[in-house]
Amino acid sequence: MDIQRFFDHWQLEENPFQAEEARNDAVYARTMGTTVTHPDFQKIFGQPTVPSTSIVFGEKGSGKTAMRLMMERRFEAHNATHDQDRVWMVRYDDLNPFLDQLAHAVSPQNPDACLDKIRLADHQDAILSLAVTDLVDQLLYDLKDPDTRRRRKTVRKLSKELRLDLAVLALLYDNPRHGERDTRWRHLKRLLRIGQLVNRQGHGAIVLGCAAIGLTSGGLWYFSESIRWEWQLLAVAGISGFLGFGFTWLSRFIKNGFRARKVCREIRTIARNARFFSDRLWDLPGHHGVERLLPEKGDQDKRYEATKRFFQIINRLGYGALTVFVDRIDEPVMIHSDSERMRKLVWPMLNNKFLQQEGFGAKMLLPLELSHLLDGADADFKQQARLDKQNMINPLRWTGSTLYDLCTSRFRNCQSAEAEPIKQLSELFEDDVDERDLVDALDQMHQPRDAFKFLYAVIQRHCQNTTGESGHHKIPKLTLDFVRQEQSQRVVNLYRGN
Repeated sequence: MDIQRFFDHWQLEENPFQAEEARNDAVYARTMGTTVTHPDFQKIFGQPTVPSTSIVFGEKGSGKTAMRLMMERRFEAHNATHDQDRVWMVRYDDLNPFLDQLAHAVSPQNPDACLDKIRLADHQDAILSLAVTDLVDQLLYDLKDPDTRRRRKTVRKLSKELRLDLAVLALLYDNPRHGERDTRWRHLKRLLRIGQLVNRQGHGAIVLGCAAIGLTSGGLWYFSESIRWEWQLLAVAGISGFLGFGFTWLSRFIKNGFRARKVCREIRTIARNARFFSDRLWDLPGHHGVERLLPEKGDQDKRYEATKRFFQIINRLGYGALTVFVDRIDEPVMIHSDSERMRKLVWPMLNNKFLQQEGFGAKMLLPLELSHLLDGADADFKQQARLDKQNMINPLRWTGSTLYDLCTSRFRNCQSAEAEPIKQLSELFEDDVDERDLVDALDQMHQPRDAFKFLYAVIQRHCQNTTGESGHHKIPKLTLDFVRQEQSQRVVNLYRGN
């Protein structure tokens, strides 16, 4: 029997058990709001108005990414119905750019060596970069959108201190994937109304102008046959202006250059140009407390201050929480699913002060291999992490009953609108197969991905053993038992690393 004929009999519009990756699962994307989820989902999700950290350890295919997508959908639904107390989301799940830039900054000759030098500050910089870049995008693009116009209007009304803080944050962390930084900076500066009357070039022109006036007047005074007091006055004024403005220009030029080099050395996860940064500092008032946000070597407090300032800004835009999703830790090229490399990457983030910031919540969806390494961690690390305060799920387990309900829901949602929906998944099988048989079989699969593979293999084997004209569209117990034994052994081998 052709599989499509089997699907046609059950009036399926698509294969309910085909997808293996939640990001590419069309069925899950369509039914996310109504599908069965894990019993611990609500504990992990928490309350949108009360941000909290959750740490989940789970096997590949256990539904971590599916949970993340569902949490994002729930937060988006919450944001759509609330003008205040919304959730600003940061998706920290594509770590290749972060690691590539860190390797370039730390150890260009030996990229893998950067894993030994990852700091919490590097993760903070990367997260702030994603958050600030997203904010600048929302302020500068799609100007016809009502939400964009509303955000721009709110930003213009911010206090001068917060507008300057936003400018400093953008200078430090804005990292667009499209468009030039210089263009974005000019547009943002115009929006924030922070431009200075005299920039670096203008200040330099004044110095040169004073020098020219002083030299010209002095020359006329020196070579003139009659000494005129006007030339004396202009000469003294020009030379005084040259010395005064020149000293100010030179001191600020040196200070800005020093700040730029220090920032470019310290922010290692974002490509930065010291010349660009130094030039843009001239656009900020010299008396503004830029130093309070510029990161110092080995100093995490400046990152906490930058996060606090960012939160104050988005709070004016109606956001009461900042939530960071940490996912797909095992996928970067440099990590290559190696548990020790994952440990080096993740361990710096397991810091109670970082995870329990005011208004901050992290949803960390981590591979199960890290759970085994956590058991062997020293007492100092465990005291620093305080995982007892982080809503930890270890491990993320699925029961056969939950998987049965999940698969039934997916099958039902793939049936056409004209079809009579199945009540239970057992309706696909002969009368000698009851619900308990299927629950027990799915329990051996442990997680959604393997449950889907199992059921698709059962359907495939049934179609291979049945002729198209026989009209036998219900699966016999013998086929279920055979595939169950085959797939359960595959799962066992997978867990053993075979």
